[in-house]
This record gives sequence, structure tokens and C-alpha cells, in this order.
Amino acid sequence: MRSPYISKVKIKNFRNFVEEEVSLNHKQVIIGENNVGKTNFIRALQLILDPQLSDEDRTLQESDFNERCIDPMKSGEQIEIVIEIRGYEHNRNILAALSDATVSTTPHTLRLTYKYYPIPRVDGSNSYEYKIFQGSDENQYFSHQQRKFLNLKVIKALRDVEIEMKSTRHSPVLQLLRQYEIEKDELDVIATAMKQNSDLLLSLDEVDDLEKRINNRFDEIIKIEKGSEIKFETLDVNTQRLINSIKTMVGQERYRRPISESSLGLNNILYITLMLLLIEDKTVPRFIKGSLYDELLTKERSQIIASCYEVNDKGKYVLKQGIQPNVMRALYNFMDLHNPPLKGFTFLAIEEPEAHLHPTLQRVLYQDVMRGSSSILLTTHSTHITSVAPIESIVHLLKSENGTKIKATSDLQMSPQEKRDIERYVDVKRGELYFGKGIILVEGIAEEYLIPKFAELMQLSLDSKGVIVCNINSTNFKPYIKFLDALGIPFVIITDGDYYILTPDSDGKETRKYHLLKDPWHSNYGFLGYELAFGTLIDLGKIAEREIPVTTQLQNEKLNEFGIYAGEYTLEVEIMNACGEDNDLKTIISDVYEGLTLGGVQQKSNFKNELAQKDFWKCLSKIEAKGIGKGRFSQQFADVTKEGHVPEYVREAIRSIITKAGVNEG
Repeated sequence: MRSPYISKVKIKNFRNFVEEEVSLNHKQVIIGENNVGKTNFIRALQLILDPQLSDEDRTLQESDFNERCIDPMKSGEQIEIVIEIRGYEHNRNILAALSDATVSTTPHTLRLTYKYYPIPRVDGSNSYEYKIFQGSDENQYFSHQQRKFLNLKVIKALRDVEIEMKSTRHSPVLQLLRQYEIEKDELDVIATAMKQNSDLLLSLDEVDDLEKRINNRFDEIIKIEKGSEIKFETLDVNTQRLINSIKTMVGQERYRRPISESSLGLNNILYITLMLLLIEDKTVPRFIKGSLYDELLTKERSQIIASCYEVNDKGKYVLKQGIQPNVMRALYNFMDLHNPPLKGFTFLAIEEPEAHLHPTLQRVLYQDVMRGSSSILLTTHSTHITSVAPIESIVHLLKSENGTKIKATSDLQMSPQEKRDIERYVDVKRGELYFGKGIILVEGIAEEYLIPKFAELMQLSLDSKGVIVCNINSTNFKPYIKFLDALGIPFVIITDGDYYILTPDSDGKETRKYHLLKDPWHSNYGFLGYELAFGTLIDLGKIAEREIPVTTQLQNEKLNEFGIYAGEYTLEVEIMNACGEDNDLKTIISDVYEGLTLGGVQQKSNFKNELAQKDFWKCLSKIEAKGIGKGRFSQQFADVTKEGHVPEYVREAIRSIITKAGVNEG
């Protein structure tokens, strides 16, 4: 990345935020529920960087203070917004214009601060002013002139693309055309030709007749004022405004239409496309005038110019297509040294780009936005966009009792395999993980089907609390714990205990024997699920090995402290075991099996007898047999299950995440 980017933001007492600090990267996707503060986060950046804001816009009101500030202007509270910027060291304009904002050179970092502060009056009350300053010196102001070299453009969520495109001042098409610095002589030739062609209108018989009729009637009315002749002429073509006459059309030749007749979604994509072109790095121009080309040829290593540009039939030098990346880098460095653009750099913030777009187009648009080198901040509610967003690009805003919290994944430390695991899950589930107020991580399809139903039977609705069940199809919960911790989303884990006993083999070595019910008299046993969970916590630095309790009960309680709830066996066996001596509960399980199995009367009878005799592992092997499977069985079982089937550890996990999600909701 060769573009500057906002690397850190601090916000104090502004709207949703009490005191928050977050590190950012080049590309950021800002997510969160409605009214959590996504627009206010962008607004905080605008107060410093947006050139469209007036002094009045930057002057805040009491309503702009966080609601936890009681009578803020009377008590002298301050609003403070700090941004830090990196990745600019190659940009000569920024280096020259904002040298006073430098707070570090390892790495190169600029700091800009907005402060809205009280000035005491004689009567003890306060008036308020704002200032924006560079670096650490509050007297070193960040001026409107300097904002030309470093600024922010916001594409608002409620945007009228048609009006923006028609505006001669704001139209991105006209702004892009002006960047080319088209030769005035060429425009003069075109303006003259347009004037001559438009004069042909005056030769029409109908126009000539109307002119005569007007003069005759006019003469009759003002006979006393001789010599007042009416004459038609066509409008003058103003060379300077000639490009304003260019109109953007959409569609193939036979079906071409103005954007006013195009779809909202297509116009939305067009507008964002134009804005991305507008903020592109212009260090390497697409056209070079002959005089500049000749001048550049006198510079050292100018052979790069001759190899990358070709002359067209109008004598202009045009950038060749298909230039190799290494050659383009060399050209960039040459131009940056000998012909740097005078303009500064623009950050782009896009609010809800998904408006009026089909899900597929949402993903395609996002991937295009994130492909370039420009720094982008993007707010969204779209799971289709978050599903293709790199996991290190997420900024998550979530409500809490202490205002909106900001969590980000820009500094998330993960192995490539861990990143692939998360990205694969998010892609398949279309990004729903990001939008939960609480997450239940589970290891299999059975839990995914059954746990929402279990919660419903407990009169605890997961949907109403925004709790999502995430099936990761493994016991590798480590990357998900890292990820959810970084996002600040509360979670619990429901996992199998996988009880085993240790038995000596013929060589005297102990081997693990699984698929047994727990024997209270057997002292040499363990739980694979507990061991895996504690191993994960140790790897994450959440617990030291010496802190693992000795007894099973205390181990279980310790895991619960970290949101991990493990049974003794697998979920299906736990459900069977939860039936106890209740034959009605057992019959429900048998009926589901009988409705799915392809086996005959004897096999169905065997299943029922094994269930009654608590030989649950044989029952499970029949469920897992070809033709049924855990997923199919649990899907059918979810329709008829009763609260008595719910294992205790699952109950505890559901209660825990409902409580956590409620606290998270604030």
C-alpha cells in the first residue's frame, strides 16, 4: 500500500462515545446495529478532515456531548477527537504541508486533534470554542489550506445520485474531466464548431417566420420607438464551461438512457465507481503534453518515459496498456520525483454502499472497492459484504452501559490457517457472525439444529436477544475465541466431554477406552473435551497449566468461568441420558429413529431395548449409520423434543449467553 491511511482514532465525550481508542488499517469495514454510532464515528473524522464542513458545522452543541456528561457545558466538559495518519512518507505534498503534525518517524506518523473546549466567563459560566491543531502543539493550527492536502470525502447513506451527477459543482464526472487539464485551444476549436452548427437553426423557415411575426407585432405596439428590431441568435458556447454540457448516459446504443431513467442500484454503483476514480493516486498521468514530455526526457533515467508512453495522432503522449508491475513502480518513482501532482490525498468514507443492490452486486462492489490502493472506510449492515471482507478489516461498534465501545481486528494475531478457518466460516454463513449480540460456538450440526429449540423450550429466545449459534464443524475453537475477543462479542462454547477410562494393555501401557458411561468407582479416567479446552486456554494465555484444578468438578467450574460448557459424553448421548427413567421422553427418541431408519422391525426393537438399557453408544451407532446421520436425526428430533431432553450443561450455557447478551445490549 502506497497510500496514507488513518491508523488510530481517539474519541472522548462525543455523541455515542465516552472515551474510545481504536487502531485502523488501510481498508476498514465498520459494522454494528442501528443507532450504535457508525455515522457518528465518521462524523468525528469529518470534524477534522472534511473540507465541505463550514466553521459553523464544526462548532458543536450541548447535544453533541455524550449523555453521561451531566450538564456538560456548565461543568466545563471537553470533546476531543484525535486521529493519527501513517503511510504518507512518499507523498511530498503532505510532508511539506504537514511537517508540524509529525509525532513519530518510526514509523512516520502525523497527529491531528479536534478540541471543543470551555472558555470561562467573568460570571462563572462558559462559552465554547473549537480548535484543530497539529502534533502536540495546540497553537499549531490545522488550516483550511492544509486540508487541501489531506482530507476526507464522505458518500452518505441517504444520497441522491441523480442530483449529484447533474450538479456542475459536485458531479464526479466533471471533476474527473477537470483533472485532465484539457488544452484551452482544443476547447476553443470545439466551441467555435458548436456555435457554427447551432447557427444553422436560424436558417429554418419556421424560425425565420416567427422572427418576422414577432417584429411585425412588436412594431405595431411601439410605433414611437423606431429601430427596435428583434433578432434571434443561438447561445454563445463558453469555452470554460464547455465540458459541463457532457451528459452521462447508461446502456447499450439502442437502449441508451439518461441516469434519471436508470435503476437506483445501477446509479449507486456508477457514483461509487466515479468517486473511486476521483481519489485515485494521480502521480502517473494517463496523458502528458508534448512540452512536459520533452522536459521529462532531460531528467536522469528518463528512458522509463519513452518505454511507457506512446504518441497518438493528436500529438499527445498516452500511457500504454499492460505495463508490468515492476515497470509501473519504476515509472511511479520517476514521476513522484520529477512531476509530483500538486493535489493532496483524499480518504474515502462510504456509508451503506449496499443500498438498492442485489446481494451478488453487493459482494462484487465491495471487492472492487477494496481492490485499489486508496484508503477506504465503509459502514454497512450487509452480511453479503461482511462475508467477503478480510477478517483484519472489521471495526465493530457495540452498545454497552458505558457508551458505544469500538473494537477492531486490525492488530489481530492469527496464523494463516486460523485466518482461513474464520474466513471460510464467515463466507459460508454470509457474515452473520459479526451481527450477533452473543454467540454460541458449537462443534457440530446436531447442536446447530437443537440448541435454538432447547432455548425456546426453556422460554429463552435466542433471536430476541440477538444470539447466534455458530457451528464450526470442529473442536478447534481457538481462532474463534481470538476473533470474538477482538470484536468484543460475548460468547459461550458448548462442546462434548468425551469421557474415557485408562486401561492397561498387554504391554502394561495405558490406553484410552471411549464410548462408556461414567463409572463412579473407576478412579483412572478423564475427559478429552476438558483437556482440549484447557489446552486452548493455555495457548491463548488465558490460564497457566498450574492453574488447572485437580478434580473434575473444579475443572468444569473453571471452564465455565471462560464461557466453556462441556458435557460428559457427546450431545446425543447426553440427551438420552437426560431422559432418566421417563419412558415418554425415550419414546420420542425411538419414534424419530423409527421414522428415519430403513431397517426392519427387529432393528427398531433393538434400538428401543438398547435405549431402555442405557446402552446409548449402540443407539448412537445406529443413528450414525448410513441413511440417517446425526444431522438428519437432530433436524427431525428438533420438531418433537421436550424440555426434559435438554442436558444440564446446555441449559447453563444458554442461560449464560442470554445474560451476557443482555449486558452487551446495555
